[in-house]
Amino acid sequence: MNMKFTYFMAFCAVTTFGAYPSQEKQRPLTLAESTVIGGVVGAAEVALPGQILSYGMNKAIKKEKFVWRDSYKGFAANAVGQMPITAVQKVVQVKGSQYIEVLQGCPLSDGQKVGVSFASGIGGAFIDTPSNAVQLYLQDKSNSGKSTWRAVKELKRQCFRGFASNAFIKEGPFAVGYQFLAPKGTQAALQYVEIPEVATAFGGAAAGVFTAVLTQPGAVLRNKMQNDTAGTTYRATWQTVQKILKEEGWKGLFTGLKQRGTRVAFAVPLYVMYGAALEGQIRK
Repeated sequence: MNMKFTYFMAFCAVTTFGAYPSQEKQRPLTLAESTVIGGVVGAAEVALPGQILSYGMNKAIKKEKFVWRDSYKGFAANAVGQMPITAVQKVVQVKGSQYIEVLQGCPLSDGQKVGVSFASGIGGAFIDTPSNAVQLYLQDKSNSGKSTWRAVKELKRQCFRGFASNAFIKEGPFAVGYQFLAPKGTQAALQYVEIPEVATAFGGAAAGVFTAVLTQPGAVLRNKMQNDTAGTTYRATWQTVQKILKEEGWKGLFTGLKQRGTRVAFAVPLYVMYGAALEGQIRK
């Protein structure tokens, strides 16, 4: 494993240990501590196995060979992008829900919860879209050896190619999946499993797989457009959909689902546990 990955995992361990209160204090996490740990949760998931699986999905979409030694190219951009998304997105969702509840004087309906989650996912796309663009750029063989900063400078506005499909077809529905559907799945699983952690794992994984299937076309569209940095082959969302359907059929919109589905099934239970722990702190 390369040195960047090793140093990053050491950073995750140190920051998590530093933010988490000692057993002697016996106190809940503060909002700041919870946010730090949330960022580390997201970045650590990227580190293993997220980075390998996202690389595998991109290679499947590009129809290129999977090369293990190249799987961590663009890792820094992927991890740095995921940290604030995981750390802040839940805060935005809960605070937004609180604000609406105060205005209307009653708890949110399920429809309102879905709307707030969807909006928080769109907000996350403003970070996820450029970080993914940089990652894909660095994974291209022609850009071998380039730094993250150089990739950002060369891409410039191209960092936001595929934003619409990423925000409205992938990130928005994905946030609904892990913030709304996964807790519902956990509650259902608790009727059959008495151990909360096991129920979270089963309920979260089931919701994660469903969400991965639902949002995979958005991930494919985003990657297709971002891999084409010149914008000559995949120029816009609808044109990209038409081109994929013509050349690959409906299956083309679900290319790489095996890799991404595995990642999401692993990640969603972690996000559910983090979200449940964080929500109590935010509402205080």
